[in-house]
Amino acid sequence: MIKRIIFLLLPILLFNGCTRDDICPEGTATTPKLVLVFKNDVLRENRKEVKGLSVETDYENSILVLATTTTDSIAIPLSTTSDTTKYRFIRTLGTGNLTEINIDRVMFIYNRKDLYVTRACGFKTEFYNLQAILEDEGSENWIKNITKNRDTINDENKAHFTFYH
Repeated sequence: MIKRIIFLLLPILLFNGCTRDDICPEGTATTPKLVLVFKNDVLRENRKEVKGLSVETDYENSILVLATTTTDSIAIPLSTTSDTTKYRFIRTLGTGNLTEINIDRVMFIYNRKDLYVTRACGFKTEFYNLQAILEDEGSENWIKNITKNRDTINDENKAHFTFYH
């Protein structure tokens, strides 16, 4: 009789110590992206869409981050392994033989802090002491000015920088 009880209780005790596989729940805070808003350089309070905008990394092996679109705000990732990220902001106007391509280079400089989220989600990175440096091309820049709105990237709720064009 005791052997039967032990035989029945043994599986219960073994499986009681196990936990289900952890899955990072949707909505859990992960590494936030950099949020940029585009505004009119003349009427500074007004948002202004960028027509034909695409964004790619500015390295030897560039990666397309944003395919050509028309928008007044974007969210792009920053490098979690370096304290700088370089991007090319490409504005393409027109079609066919009348296409005008204007590329502005911006380097983002920051400090990183890795924070533990959960066993399933791992770590997320927050970014501090943000700076944006626009490569000056004189009158060739389509981005006229950059203003920092927030010094820290710990969420994607509000714009971190405003680009005036």
